[in-house]
Amino acid sequence: MPYLSFRSTSLQNQHRRSLLSLGLVSCLALLAGLSGSPSAFAAAASIPTTLPRPTVSLEQNLLSAANRDRAARGIAPLRFDPVLAEAARFHARQMAAHANIAHQFPGEPGLSERGSQAGVHFSLISENVAQAPSGYSLHDLWMNSRDHRQNLLDPEVNIVGIAVVARGNELYAVEDFASTVETMSFDQQELAVTHLLSRTGLEVGPSQTTSTQAQARLACQMDTGFPGQHKPWYIMRYNADRLDQIPQQLAQRIQSGKYRQAVVGACQDTASGSFTAYNIAVLLYP
Repeated sequence: MPYLSFRSTSLQNQHRRSLLSLGLVSCLALLAGLSGSPSAFAAAASIPTTLPRPTVSLEQNLLSAANRDRAARGIAPLRFDPVLAEAARFHARQMAAHANIAHQFPGEPGLSERGSQAGVHFSLISENVAQAPSGYSLHDLWMNSRDHRQNLLDPEVNIVGIAVVARGNELYAVEDFASTVETMSFDQQELAVTHLLSRTGLEVGPSQTTSTQAQARLACQMDTGFPGQHKPWYIMRYNADRLDQIPQQLAQRIQSGKYRQAVVGACQDTASGSFTAYNIAVLLYP
C-alpha cells in the first residue's frame, strides 16, 4: 500500500527529503512558491472521465478520523473546504489515470499551483496521497507514518480537501491541507496595522508633515527609496500572512522613542507565487 506525503510553504527555504524503506516511499518537502505551469483544470481534459468515485461517506470518514485524532491531542479541527477538495480530486484522478501515486505527474501543475488555481488563498499547503485496495486502512496508514502524521496533526493548517477515486480494485486517495489567508482589501490591511501601531502610542495616518496615503502605497511597491518630499526617518517593508502583530524589528524601532507618527501603506504581493501574503510598508516620522 504505497503512500506519499508532501509539504509546501512560502515561509521556508527549499528543502526536500526522501526515504525509501521496505517498499514505502515517503517525501517531505518545504518549497518556495511555484509558477509558470498550465492551469490545472485545463489539463483535466486529458484525464479519462469514466473513472468512478467511491461514496462520499469514505471521504467524510477520513475527515472525521483526522479531526478525532487532532481533538485527542488538543489540536483545532480541520474544516472541509470544497474548493480545495476539487484540487485534491483533480490529482486523485491523475493518479488513477496513471495507476500510480506521485505528488506531480509530467505536465501537471505542482501542489501549490493546483491549490492556487482552484481558488484557495493559503500560506502553507501540504498533501498526503495513497493507493490501497480498501479505504478502511488509509487513515491508519497515514497516522503510522511520521511525515503523513505531521501533515494530519499540523496545528498550522485549518482546512482540508479530501478525494478518493477508484480504478478497478484500487483506491487512490488524496488529502490536501492548507493554512488559509483571509482576503482583505488594501484599506482593511492598512486599518489592521493601524490599530496595532496605535496601541504603541504612535499617531497613525497622513498629516502635513508626513507622506500621503498614496505615497505610502507607492513606497510599499518599491524595494528601496521613497516617492515624495516628506521622507520618513525609517521605512519597514514586510511580507506577512497575518496581520495580528508587527515585526519584532519594527517594534524595537518604535520602542526607541524616536518616532511619534506613522503612515501605513499596503500593496499587491508579487513575490509569493502561488501563495497568498500581505505586503505592508510602515513609514515612521519624528
